[in-house]
Amino acid sequence: MDSCLCGLKQYECGLRIYVKCLLCVDDKVILAPSMCELQEMVNKVNDSVNKKGIKINVSKTNVMMFERGESTTECNILIDGEKVKQMKEFVYLGSQFTNDGKHDKDIKRRVNAGSKLNGALLAIMNSKSVSR
Repeated sequence: MDSCLCGLKQYECGLRIYVKCLLCVDDKVILAPSMCELQEMVNKVNDSVNKKGIKINVSKTNVMMFERGESTTECNILIDGEKVKQMKEFVYLGSQFTNDGKHDKDIKRRVNAGSKLNGALLAIMNSKSVSR
């Protein structure tokens, strides 16, 4: 298992939402009920890792705001004065997340990947060079 940074184990937001983070060096997910609270949590994580001599690579960091409908609210999260790139969708641990919270793109992506793999296996099984 990756070495973990446990500087921020639990954080209580104003809405009494408890967010537990497993802060591994290469993957982090931070959830917050508002942009303001997200910025506060990002600042705490940044301060925690800076104390351990680690710098967050902002170019490899993304933020997503989950919203209903077609609208996309501008999310200005900063790390050391540098703006974090806002995404409408991304793949995390094999699942595709979209800012509208729907799963249809993820399901379609998985079905397509399965179909491609099935086609490749079928081609091998039907190959004249492979004996039964």
